[in-house]
Amino acid sequence: MKKILLIAAMAVMLCSCGKKNSYTITGNVTGLEGTVTLMNDAGDDIAEAPVTDGQFTLQGTADEPSLALLSNNDRPLAMIFLEPGKITVAGEKNEALKITGTKANDSNTALNDRQYEIMERFYTAGSEEERQAIADEMKGTIAEAMDANLDNYFGLYLLTSLMNEWNGDAIIAKLDQFSPAVRETKLAGEIREHAEAKKNTDVGSKYVDIILPDAEGNEIALSSVVGEGKYVLLDFWASWCGPCMMELPFLVKSYEMFHDKGFEIYGVSLDSEADAWKEAMADNKMTWINVAAMNDEEQKATKAYAIQSIPSNFLIGPDGTIVAKNLRGDDVKAKLAELINK
Repeated sequence: MKKILLIAAMAVMLCSCGKKNSYTITGNVTGLEGTVTLMNDAGDDIAEAPVTDGQFTLQGTADEPSLALLSNNDRPLAMIFLEPGKITVAGEKNEALKITGTKANDSNTALNDRQYEIMERFYTAGSEEERQAIADEMKGTIAEAMDANLDNYFGLYLLTSLMNEWNGDAIIAKLDQFSPAVRETKLAGEIREHAEAKKNTDVGSKYVDIILPDAEGNEIALSSVVGEGKYVLLDFWASWCGPCMMELPFLVKSYEMFHDKGFEIYGVSLDSEADAWKEAMADNKMTWINVAAMNDEEQKATKAYAIQSIPSNFLIGPDGTIVAKNLRGDDVKAKLAELINK
């Protein structure tokens, strides 16, 4: 009898857990037909439902909050913050849909509405100063929304859009302000890992060694280049990256001016095609050390330097200390002139 009661109690607990983490997405979208599919942030389909007269219902469980993509017949419809509760999708098929019902989705919709109003003012602004003020206001709304949502996944999502300009300590300090439940999510763990790597690559930190192959397949360590009397620019780039290609003429000029004085470049290509990488090197007179991360399946190099976007670069001094980062245009030449000619 006791065994039966125990099993029954466990069953009740399991049912309660299921209800606690369950979500229901109800849609009413004019012009929608066919089938809707929900895809998680790993790219897996996790729910599917037919559409009848523009209406549909998707149900499932969310062990932890995450980001999901709602699609209709393989065409993206909307981004949804997937969390326990009742979520509503409403609007017209070919227009921006309103996602409401849980705090993360309500907050996202509110921010989108506010930013839409700000963007309308941006496009009708009469001067560059006014446009800059509006752009600063836009960034400010993101920071405000993040601070207002430290208890849910939307706030964490906003942190990822702001932290590129922060150092590692600042990212961790903000992450620690989130609720315990949010800090335990997979995304929070990835942000913390990124912040720790960023701390190790801030100006004043010692460089992290990486080893990657050149065009002939020979592995070259960054540590084999760094040393006494040398300034080494560790440069992450790719041939498909427009801003990266715009920086190359400045790097070529700096290399010509300072190579004989101890300046070296260790260029890390993030190209996925070897031919495109090699063609870019030849066409742009990239005569410095060039290696590729295309076979770095664990992304050790980009993770070590917390690379979120390219171009990204780090100027390493003779003692292995990072003395500057993300130099653009003539900034490389100016910094080298300051350091080498002092």
